[in-house]
Parts: sequence; C-alpha cells; structure tokens
Amino acid sequence: MIRLLVFVFSVIVVYKLLRGLLKGFGTLDKQEVAGEQIDADLVQDPQCGAYILPAQGVTARVDGKTLHFCSESCKDKFLLGQSEKSSEKTG
Repeated sequence: MIRLLVFVFSVIVVYKLLRGLLKGFGTLDKQEVAGEQIDADLVQDPQCGAYILPAQGVTARVDGKTLHFCSESCKDKFLLGQSEKSSEKTG
C-alpha cells in the first residue's frame, strides 16, 4: 500500500514538473510569434507577387521608391523590364 502511494505521489510530481516546463516553453514560443507579428510587416515583391519580410529581401531604388524583392533574380527581371519599358518610350 505504501509503495502504491509513493508511486502515485511520484507520478504526480513528475507530471506537474513536466507540465510546468512544457507550459513555459509554449508561452515563450507564443510571445516570440506574437512579437514577430507585431514587428513584421510583409511587403509584396513587384515581380513575382511573393510576400516577404523587408529585412530578408533584396532592395532596389526605382524612380525614388525603395522596392523589396524576394531574390536577386526577381530584382534583375524587374529592372530589365523597367529598362525595356523606358527604351520603348524613348524610341
């Protein structure tokens, strides 16, 4: 009988410790995610339409505006298209 009580008590203690640890990790993850959502505004790549974080993208200044691209490839395609459009207007 005493062994059973010690076993049940041990299981309860271990359960509460694990629940506290897991609850702490879950709360930390939720705070970090919430912080990212508040601090991070997504911008749309004008070439492919992907949404990216400005800090993780590639930027270029076009006509006095800062544009954000998902990759160098998208930036190059966009700039090539812009130069073709401007040469069509002048020529």
